Amino acid sequence: MTSSTTDPAPTAGDLAQALFSGSLATDPVPVLTYPADAGRVARREALRPVYEEIVGRIGAPTLLGGGVAGPRVRWCTRERILQLSGDHDQAVLTAYDADEFERAEWQTFDRTHPGEKGEPHAFDALPYLWQLDRKGPGFATSWTYNGTIVVSGWEHAVTGLELMLASWVEHYPVQSPGDWIGFKLWTARDWGRSMIVSYSPDDEGQELAVAIDDRGAEQTGERQAQMRERGWRIQDEHQWWRTRLPETDEDAPRLIAELAIAECRARKATCVDELRALDISAGDHGELWLTGLGLPTHPPRGEHW
Repeated sequence: MTSSTTDPAPTAGDLAQALFSGSLATDPVPVLTYPADAGRVARREALRPVYEEIVGRIGAPTLLGGGVAGPRVRWCTRERILQLSGDHDQAVLTAYDADEFERAEWQTFDRTHPGEKGEPHAFDALPYLWQLDRKGPGFATSWTYNGTIVVSGWEHAVTGLELMLASWVEHYPVQSPGDWIGFKLWTARDWGRSMIVSYSPDDEGQELAVAIDDRGAEQTGERQAQMRERGWRIQDEHQWWRTRLPETDEDAPRLIAELAIAECRARKATCVDELRALDISAGDHGELWLTGLGLPTHPPRGEHW
């Protein structure tokens, strides 16, 4: 195996080839270490050449995805799963027996609950927050968790959405360059009114966004002041209110999440179960599962439209 003291990508490519062929032990092997003060965008850009080198060596992944603290990218055969994962300190490659990995993952999903008010969230225990199946080469898992982790309170709903958005910022542009990702959010007591939560990497300086259709409300000065007080920044000619924030702002995922959930409550939602995330999509390409969103999705797993 070749090595480099300055560029981790070639070594990562060598390692991926060896692990995927089954010639090395299956303990996690670091392929990249991040600087201690690196934010999510800096970590993303550090990982990009390593990821591209791995793909160049062993081909496109079977499944894309991300967790709370790292990517969750998989190359799958019937016998073996190679996963690129990690945390805020490092990225690692790990090879698994496919059947054992799939069973363990399903069991982890099945027993993980996001917690009650005042308790720590458990989103970081989930195998992934989001997974994108674009019918890549190999064999996707046959053990599929068919549920959705739904929180019981508003504080955890904000946390779940915040973590999802942060994961998109750090991992999605590397795995799916140029694509947007997002969903609509409806409330039962204002059914049919769309709120759109999205991340668009190509919208420089305003990548994270939330928008609400406010048609039906008289747009008086008082109404406009009320919407701005809630946190909405811009109203367009079609009576949509929008707030857009830069991905470089470490607080942006939290601010977008707080605004979205606060707006649902302002529109008379009394509990998280009255919300539905739908039209879940990643550039209108593939099947996107938001297993760790913390909100009910429609449908929880199956065709999204």
